Amino acid sequence: MNETTLTLNIERAISELRRGGKIVISDPNFGTSVLLVAAELIDKETVEKLSNHALSRPNIILSSNRCNAIGIKVTNEPCSILIDKYWTVHDILSLCMPLTAHKIPIINGVIVEDIKSIVSCCLLILRQSRLLPAGLMSIISNVSPENINQWAYKNNFIHVDINEISSYEQNNAESLAITVRAKVPIAETDNCEIIIFRPQDGGNEHFCLVFGKTRGIPSKCSDETLVRIHSQCITGDILDSLKCDCGQQLKQSIKIMAEADEGVLIYLAQEGRDIGLLNKLRAYSLQEVGMDTVEANENLGFNDDERLYHPAKQMLSQLKINKVKLITNNPKKIEHLTKLGINVTKRIPIKIKPNKYNKKYLETKSKKSGHIL
Repeated sequence: MNETTLTLNIERAISELRRGGKIVISDPNFGTSVLLVAAELIDKETVEKLSNHALSRPNIILSSNRCNAIGIKVTNEPCSILIDKYWTVHDILSLCMPLTAHKIPIINGVIVEDIKSIVSCCLLILRQSRLLPAGLMSIISNVSPENINQWAYKNNFIHVDINEISSYEQNNAESLAITVRAKVPIAETDNCEIIIFRPQDGGNEHFCLVFGKTRGIPSKCSDETLVRIHSQCITGDILDSLKCDCGQQLKQSIKIMAEADEGVLIYLAQEGRDIGLLNKLRAYSLQEVGMDTVEANENLGFNDDERLYHPAKQMLSQLKINKVKLITNNPKKIEHLTKLGINVTKRIPIKIKPNKYNKKYLETKSKKSGHIL
């Protein structure tokens, strides 16, 4: 299959997981296949159905962050937990989700998995689906590797392999193409246009605002381009939430570019550091009971920051930009771009005055995430 077909296959699998369906994932290196369902979408019949299809009892699979949150001490490895036959759906969910008042059951069997195992790929596609990185997984024990595709088709399961999952985000980014560009006058300047980038699979669209003399790119682009890479934040960018500084950073970046009469503001569809709006609000709920932003994300099973910058790299490449003056307080963003081949010649800081609602958030970004504030 070509890259476009592979990407579409993963998109179909993601859609299936998001509606509570089961998918088949194979590891061709070891001839192993599993049946996976998102833990947050299970019902009282899920365990039995998985067992009947795969002829093996499912395990709960959890990311290392969620393992540590429930007292299973690991480093970066995921783990799988044997499901007790007496556990209810609420028992299972209490291990996978921090938002239930249900008591976590006693765990009698834990397997620490290899970080490069099929378990890690199962958790990765759950994250790519903007679902919690927690699932129920059964090893398919009654089907030979050469017959697994036919078996999946017969049972109406979407079948993907670990290589498709691991390369999905980069392949999806590389398929981005300019769909339309149009002049859009905004409050800070009327010398501005918007360019929409859409992937070939029809997934999330990203866009950029191009200011002033930079609108002539690539033919009139300077050696160094003023750039801001901004990740979507509906609560901050649209609602002016006081819990974060995202909206203020966006507005200040636009002002800097408008006054300079140049620049490219890349707006990525990566809500909540790429955990999605629903999970971001789950993290907000945990912050209400005393966790900071990093602790909340990790308690949900995510990393502090799940963002990847392959889309930004592709967008800059199509605009023929490879040398940038980056508006950011985040040194890790510079590291990511540098590894992708973008030459960051200068960091331009953004100064945001804290308020009583985001003071702790900003302190956590500085102390735990390394932002220079």
